[in-house]
Amino acid sequence: MRRSALLLCSLLAPMGVTGASRAQEPARGAPAGGDDGGEAQFLSLDLEELLNVKVSSAGFFETESKSSTGQARLYDARTLKLYGVRSLDDLLQAHQPGVVIGEHERTSRLIGVRGVLIDNNAKTLVMHDGVNTNMRAHFGAIGSTLAVPLTGDIEKVEVILGPGAIVHGSGAIGGFVNVLRPTGITRPGLWGKASYASGDTRTLEASYGGLLSEKHNADYFLYFGVADNEGEKPAAPRPDTAELYGSGYAGVTTSPFLHHTRVDALGEPSYKGFGRFRYGSERSLVSVDLRLDYAQTSIMSNVPNRTTTVEQIIAQWADSNTGHVRQRSLAVTPEIHVRLSEEHKVALIPTFSTFETTLVPADWVIHEVEKVSGPGSGEGVVSTGGLGEEHSDVKLVYKTTAIRNTQLALGASASHKRFDGHRSRWGRIHGAAYESPESFSWTELAAFAESTATFRDLTVSAGLRFDHARFGELVLRNGSREVAPVVSPAYRVAAAYAISDTQNVKLSYQKGFRFPDAAYFNWLEQFNAAFEDEPMAPLPALKPESSHLVELDYLVGLLDERLVLDVAVFYERYRDTLGWVSWDLVRPDDYQEHVVDNPRHPSSGGWWGSFANSTTDVHALGGELGVLGELGGGFAGDVWYSVTRPFGAQSPIHILTSWDAEAWANYPIHLVKGHLSYSASRFTAGLAATFRTGMNSHGTRDAPARDTDDLPPRDRLYARSAFNLDAAVSFSPLEHVWVSVFGKNLTFNNVPPPTYGAHRLILATGRPYVGASVEVAH
Repeated sequence: MRRSALLLCSLLAPMGVTGASRAQEPARGAPAGGDDGGEAQFLSLDLEELLNVKVSSAGFFETESKSSTGQARLYDARTLKLYGVRSLDDLLQAHQPGVVIGEHERTSRLIGVRGVLIDNNAKTLVMHDGVNTNMRAHFGAIGSTLAVPLTGDIEKVEVILGPGAIVHGSGAIGGFVNVLRPTGITRPGLWGKASYASGDTRTLEASYGGLLSEKHNADYFLYFGVADNEGEKPAAPRPDTAELYGSGYAGVTTSPFLHHTRVDALGEPSYKGFGRFRYGSERSLVSVDLRLDYAQTSIMSNVPNRTTTVEQIIAQWADSNTGHVRQRSLAVTPEIHVRLSEEHKVALIPTFSTFETTLVPADWVIHEVEKVSGPGSGEGVVSTGGLGEEHSDVKLVYKTTAIRNTQLALGASASHKRFDGHRSRWGRIHGAAYESPESFSWTELAAFAESTATFRDLTVSAGLRFDHARFGELVLRNGSREVAPVVSPAYRVAAAYAISDTQNVKLSYQKGFRFPDAAYFNWLEQFNAAFEDEPMAPLPALKPESSHLVELDYLVGLLDERLVLDVAVFYERYRDTLGWVSWDLVRPDDYQEHVVDNPRHPSSGGWWGSFANSTTDVHALGGELGVLGELGGGFAGDVWYSVTRPFGAQSPIHILTSWDAEAWANYPIHLVKGHLSYSASRFTAGLAATFRTGMNSHGTRDAPARDTDDLPPRDRLYARSAFNLDAAVSFSPLEHVWVSVFGKNLTFNNVPPPTYGAHRLILATGRPYVGASVEVAH
């Protein structure tokens, strides 16, 4: 078999390769294997062996990729270096089939999966070493953490498209991403990386790991990274700026606002830290994996330059940002494994995590407040909106292989989540709660089971899970509310058949779910409390949303395994989808009679909207087709075509919808991603290309457009197709030293990313981005 070809194929678009478990790691005290960060273990893989590599996050047991549920792909540290990948959203955008990255004016990057792109990341679960890092107030995965250019704590990334509720519970509706971090064995010694890029972007990362005791199988790993940048000047708006934004914005091209505004700037430096201590091995009676994470990030699509003064910004762009959103997170996970016998094991995984999201005003705003009011009495000089969020989780899993040819996992979990609109672990937040109740808490309980049986070349698995959420008192600005408990079952049935050593087929059916988040209850119950004594029906109670996925996967090696064909076909149905509803449009009579000019209305009658469940199902039908192969002479390449057709809405707009076709998301129908690489002993080069069709902007429900010319000017930009090209070159002038030069978005064509900040449509467009880095390992 052609081993060299399949090595490069696996690195370009891996087919379910997973992070190293303890069984896969080098022997304790042995070298990690090579200058490229430990990827030497892949150098002898052929197609048959790749099908047998383990996937860690798709089930309770590590699963061979040929029998894992749905499509599972892995990207390792060498892949990131080969293509100059600078962040997690960069990796997903340029490499993962079926995924599109969007933009939000406050919460930064959005992950869109197979036709689903909403205003937060609540439908895509993001994990670190299997631990859920999604917030539950509103944002889901912290978008700025996805976008900050710090990747030194990444060893591998598993991406699984499809629900993951059996293992991971609420949130994994469309897919999940699991970031696996290094250990003192996989990355021993001192490692460092520094980079400089467009927008005065500076990053510095360092790690150190090693073996503490070979006798006790103890090792440690420490990582710290910092990033900062001033952002880039936005591209000059098109000549029809006034037409796009109204006559008030004519001539804005030369305004002081544009001169002092920066795109993709950090409001302040961003930090990431990770520490790990492990004791014991798979053969030990007890083994411990203690992990500590900390991050502070703030990246926005459009913020004022830090030197901008109030005189320079007054009377300019009305929607200009007056600050940035700072997001902090801390997590502690002491994962404990007990080996009862060769066939019976128990895993105990407690986790404590805390988050803070704060609106931080710009310096010029603080300066103006100081001039007007002076310092407050011990409370600072300016009010900031924010929220604190804490999760206390514990999961217990019993695993056995005592039954012949069968793996069985049984377990339970409990989680307590607390929200405070004014306080967090980092102190008091002064000002109004930011998309969160004054205080709120709930408890989630779950029981689950999964079994996998193997009959020669056939593997069959089935899983069942029950989740129950019991809510505490919801404290609002004008009182408190009781929230009814909710229950959601989840299940999965899958089968995989190895037709031959180089041909495999898989079929699965599974359900995912998501409990409503804290901000959803907050918005809805604020209105119900305000109108409790009015003769009008209350807004409907929230219930869990769900997705149901059927997927068929087929993989085959062709031309003596020099080519690999990878095919996936899926159908997904979304029920009770949670999204934003403009109640003034859905219930116009109530709006006119009870909301307009009503001083008791939470927003003084200016608008009426909240989150609610959709009353119609939304469907998505599509698939991915990939071809991977060796081109000879050290070259390898692949190309992926993805198509997704959402349907079922009561309008001609092919988008995910809420409340009977009120539009709230957008996604391209066709998506193509291709990669070409060259590898030699001391030189690598990678080229990544992405093409997507227009964002299917067909006007509004009330005024649908027949063709592109009928669209409003800003929507015409969305309707255009977009092509993007990234390139990276790396070479090693000295042993253990790598120098890289990279370019992103080299074919900038003014097409904006999918965004929920429509007033930042021009400013949010990406520009060519170039830089260089130096990486050293000793």
